[in-house]
Amino acid sequence: MNKQLIDARKEMGLTISEASVEIGISYGMLAMLESKKRNGSDNTKVKVSSFYKKTVQELFYTH
Repeated sequence: MNKQLIDARKEMGLTISEASVEIGISYGMLAMLESKKRNGSDNTKVKVSSFYKKTVQELFYTH
């Protein structure tokens, strides 16, 4: 699980469905990013990071 990504979404009080619509990616993609089943393209990582106002490093590369 990508705890940083899940925590960022929950801090905003959003469900995966709500967040994916706001970010502009599919529900499935966001769910797979959160479960670490997919890594996502650089473009996707930037979109997600921009939405959550966090760096790509914070959300995808910290353990």
